[in-house]
Parts: sequence; structure tokens; C-alpha cells
Amino acid sequence: MRITMKTLSAHPDGTLEIGKTYEVPGQCGEERAAELLDGGYAVLAEEDLSADDPGPAEAADPEADKPLEKRTVDQLKAYAAEHGIDLGDAGKKAEILDRITTELARREAESGD
Repeated sequence: MRITMKTLSAHPDGTLEIGKTYEVPGQCGEERAAELLDGGYAVLAEEDLSADDPGPAEAADPEADKPLEKRTVDQLKAYAAEHGIDLGDAGKKAEILDRITTELARREAESGD
């Protein structure tokens, strides 16, 4: 089975990004995939996402597909700025990544209530 993400999902097991397709099991656990599908955060990869298509401008961005963990400090800072995430005094990559994933998880939990 494969799922395609409709939203960003931060999780201790890793971040799943909008528009990307993940193998289940493999890149995403079965339990997590079921939760994402049930919550409307993902669809089966065979389903059409054309209504939610990010469009050519976002699709052309090569960094959009890059996992957060693989980005540089400057790329993470830019990501945080684009998504309105306050990094406070975080300066090291691990601190910045922690602030971003914590905030994304908080937002996801808040939107799920």
C-alpha cells in the first residue's frame, strides 16, 4: 500500500511532507498510515490529488521534497520563516530542527481537536 500526504505530518518516527508518496510498511508504519488516512491527512496513492495539487511553482522547488533532517541550517531557518515558526534563540541545527518539528506537531494536534 502507498499513501500520499495531503498535509505535513511531524512525528518522532520522521516527518512526512505534503504531496509525497510513502510506502506502507516501509517509509511509514501501518498504524501511523491508518491514523493519517482516517484523519484525512493522507489518501491512498491511487487516488487523484489534482484538487490539492500544489501547482507548478511549488512543484518546481527542489528543496520542497528534501526531508527536514537533510536540510542545512539556512534552509531550516528559511523553512521556519515561511511557515511562521519562531526559532527563538535556537542556533544549532538540532535545536532548530527540534523547534520546527515541535511546532509542526503542536499545530497538527491543535487542528485535530
